[in-house]
Amino acid sequence: MGICPVKWQVLWLYSVLLCITVIKSSAISADGEALLSFRTAIVSSDGVLLQWRPEDADPCHWKGVKCDSKTKRVIYLSLSGRKLSGFLSSDLGKLGQLKILSLHDNNFYGTIPSELGNCTLLQGIYLQGNYLSGLIPSELGRLQELTNL
Repeated sequence: MGICPVKWQVLWLYSVLLCITVIKSSAISADGEALLSFRTAIVSSDGVLLQWRPEDADPCHWKGVKCDSKTKRVIYLSLSGRKLSGFLSSDLGKLGQLKILSLHDNNFYGTIPSELGNCTLLQGIYLQGNYLSGLIPSELGRLQELTNL
């Protein structure tokens, strides 16, 4: 009689560990969380961001997003001319492997987030054709790869 409860405990523990593994593997990546935060700051758009879903494990198949094929990290965000309106989320600075940020010809307002200076691989930032104000953050001056602003 003592063996039966032990078997059930082991089976229960195995089931719990399996559930935790499945939940963890389907959780969105840190880059996905940063992009969802960016999406939250958008007041209106042409609907392009509706398919950006938190239940996706990674954002690599989202419209306007390209990822490195090996690391699955976001390297390219291009949502130009998509009628996006809102402010630029500082969480864009969490996209540590981002090389191109192309958000020109929209209706963004406010300032350019200084946190973009954390994206040390940025080669191009395209924000023309928006309603941004203020100075270009000095943190962008530290971006050694930046060739287009």
